Amino acid sequence: MQIKNDWHGSTDTRHGWVAKLALRIAFLVSLFAAPASSQPHSVSGVAAQDVLNIRADIDQTLDVGSSEVIGTIPHDATDVVVTGISVDVDGTQWREVAYGGTVGWVNADYLVPTNFMFQIPDALHCAGTEPFWGVTVEENNANYSAAELESPIKLDPPRFVPGIGRSDLWAYYLEGADTAYSLSLIVRYTEACSDGMSDLTYDYEAVLLGMGSTGAPAQGCCHISH
Repeated sequence: MQIKNDWHGSTDTRHGWVAKLALRIAFLVSLFAAPASSQPHSVSGVAAQDVLNIRADIDQTLDVGSSEVIGTIPHDATDVVVTGISVDVDGTQWREVAYGGTVGWVNADYLVPTNFMFQIPDALHCAGTEPFWGVTVEENNANYSAAELESPIKLDPPRFVPGIGRSDLWAYYLEGADTAYSLSLIVRYTEACSDGMSDLTYDYEAVLLGMGSTGAPAQGCCHISH
């Protein structure tokens, strides 16, 4: 069996363009989408006798040749989970994925959404810098961390509220069991959020309200928890 190489040409670039176009169409046709599972992706443009490589540490090495192959994905896989973290390596976008228990990086030119309906993730981890904070939101629980806290604070199950007329915008309302914390986390799918400290790009951007006594908003980025 041949192993699908990671380099891309003009045909592969078209696959990446089609994937982005399909996702934008999804926004237009699914304005009132309800919460669902993480957006699944399919492998596209890989020959039947080949597989798609999963590589480790692309975000650290920024070099394909020195990044170890830690797994492969079949040419016809339809259940690849993208975490929402990307990095550009010599003009090629690489996306972090979870597949078959392996978490690593694949050439984004070979991925397209399996379902054209935009889906809101079941679980997100959002974080910001200056000041440093983090919020993890799952269906039935959430926690909040900040630089001044010794350990994360467990919060009550989140209350989800969709955006008005938009499927790519939503909010979580979070409270501590002792009401000491009352937080609002507003999330939007942009494919263009930067944490300002690395080469990574995140699919989701967030604004956190209620972190400090002044009520000033804090900006951050999110990715799918895995």
